[in-house]
Parts: sequence; C-alpha cells; structure tokens
Amino acid sequence: MTNEEKQKEIIEIVKARLSILPADAVLSMGSFGEFKKDQIINEVENNTDVGKKVVEVQMEYLQMLKKGIFYGESSSYQTTL
Repeated sequence: MTNEEKQKEIIEIVKARLSILPADAVLSMGSFGEFKKDQIINEVENNTDVGKKVVEVQMEYLQMLKKGIFYGESSSYQTTL
C-alpha cells in the first residue's frame, strides 16, 4: 500500500468517525474557530490546515485507545486481543 493510499484510508476512517456525530454538533478547533459537523468533514476532505489537524487529533486518539491509555491498570476492563 502506498503512502497516498494509506492517507486516503485514514481520511475515510476519520470521516466515518465524524459522520456519527449528531447533525447539530459543533467542534471547537482552538484558534481555527468553531465548525459544524458538515464543515469539519469538508475540511478533512479538502485537506486544509484544519482538516489536517482533525485527522492528526483523531489518529492520536485512536492510537491511545489501542494502547489502553484510557483504561488504567486498576480498571476492571481488560482487553483480550
């Protein structure tokens, strides 16, 4: 898989995650301002600075989730993967 193909796949994953937000959801992107759900998906699709930041944040979140960062050692939740 080429880097371009990987990037397209990542964008599709991020868009899928964003698509499940409520229609009236508004995301605050710090100094970039606030964006409605459709606006933020458009930013991701167009690979703008805002879109790139959204992709970066979403991928960091998914990587932390995979590593179990959100579930401390004392948590009763255990992964079996």
